[in-house]
Amino acid sequence: MAEKYFPFDAQLNDGVPDRIYYADDFANHFKPFFRNGIFASQGDGLMVLSLDENMFISLMDGRSIIEGHGYQNDNKDGVKKMRIANSDIAQDRIDIVVNRLNKIERMITTIVIKGELSDAPVPPEIVRNDDYYDLKLAEVYVRSGVDKIQQADITDFRGDEEACGWVTGLIDSINSTAFFKQYQIAYDAFVKQTYARAEDLFNLIRNLLDKDQASYLAMQIADIRTYPKIEPYVLKAENWVETDAGYTYTIYDSRYSYQGAYWELIAEPDMNKEEQKMLTNARISSIDDKQDGKIVIKASGIKPIDDIHISIKIERLNYVAG
Repeated sequence: MAEKYFPFDAQLNDGVPDRIYYADDFANHFKPFFRNGIFASQGDGLMVLSLDENMFISLMDGRSIIEGHGYQNDNKDGVKKMRIANSDIAQDRIDIVVNRLNKIERMITTIVIKGELSDAPVPPEIVRNDDYYDLKLAEVYVRSGVDKIQQADITDFRGDEEACGWVTGLIDSINSTAFFKQYQIAYDAFVKQTYARAEDLFNLIRNLLDKDQASYLAMQIADIRTYPKIEPYVLKAENWVETDAGYTYTIYDSRYSYQGAYWELIAEPDMNKEEQKMLTNARISSIDDKQDGKIVIKASGIKPIDDIHISIKIERLNYVAG
């Protein structure tokens, strides 16, 4: 295989440049740095939304990269309107919205692929071959007899690694298992050493305390050892509250004090796909944990229509009165 080098300025030899580069040269240059997918931090990440306006849907602003080729939807209002074909009078179908690399036409565009009519419809397959490469942004369930698409009919697939996926950085992916094991070993050693020092300190001062004080201190040390904790929780659909900026969800816990404590919202390992999509579509923007007795989850996307099973990682709970 010949060596390749790229890019360098051309020099003219008898009026002919000695360096000529093609689009594939640039695409192949960028492919090692970016995995195929949607840039999560750009605009609204090519989210597909209902316009609640006849059979139209909208593509929000954002960027993608496919096989080293870049795409950007940056309409003036950040929206590309797309029409869904009319529904059938008797049967349903599922259409898909894809961001497609088309090497034949030398372009990337977002299109709607119409599904087949059926009593139990299935979505069309995405296309990935030498000429086309699809990123599936969403599925649109077109029910028989409807005259408009509602948000509940749209299922977001941007977070599905096989169908689409996110581009979160310049590196495609790294198998972090080895790094995590190293971190875990170091962390375990640190924790063990810290507990050993705590025990030594306790033993040094135990003789200075009376029996009740020593027992209390022992209980406090035992309590510290139980952290961090991961507690399961269910975000109930009916408890989301609409605000000017989107939605909020408040978790109350009278044990919690924000001083010295830390909460982290994490997805359950066995969370089903529907819950994953609802959590993705909700677009959680921040978690306010600066108040005693509660944390407030803030979301700027779509209100979940069903319960979501999550977990909360708690570094430390400071017990408060009440």
